[in-house]
Amino acid sequence: MPGLFDGHKLQRKNGDLVDAGEALKGKKVALYFSAEWCGDCTPITGMLATLYEMVNEDEKELEIVWVSADEDEEQMYRYSKKHADYLMIPYGSVLRQQLPAMYGVFGGRHVGRYPGVERKSGIPGLVVINEAGDVLVFDGVRDVENKHGDAAKNWPRFN
Repeated sequence: MPGLFDGHKLQRKNGDLVDAGEALKGKKVALYFSAEWCGDCTPITGMLATLYEMVNEDEKELEIVWVSADEDEEQMYRYSKKHADYLMIPYGSVLRQQLPAMYGVFGGRHVGRYPGVERKSGIPGLVVINEAGDVLVFDGVRDVENKHGDAAKNWPRFN
């Protein structure tokens, strides 16, 4: 089965690019849709950073892939400093536009970028997926808000 990230690179906080398929293999994967300009994203970003560090304390089993909705690359890198050391979609990648449309998760100010796409959620958004990109948990933000460090316990892993 082809994977959603096959042939794509993801970026580490330090700027290094990694093969997405290799980086995500065998892990629980959540797409985090957020932006620096989103006031509601700030507390979730902090909670998610704590969750990421707690879950991965003994073994790296969770990978969060940040899908930035920031208006420019500088804004994205500035906001990345508030994130844990998880992966992000590079600013120039087509996935930055494709993933919000695919999952219907984008800020109200970006509705015009996705004509004909049903907006299912604004940002912040956290969508747990399998390797093919199928949604396993759509409202991961609620899990993080309600369960904090235990949120990821029942999220499935990539094969």
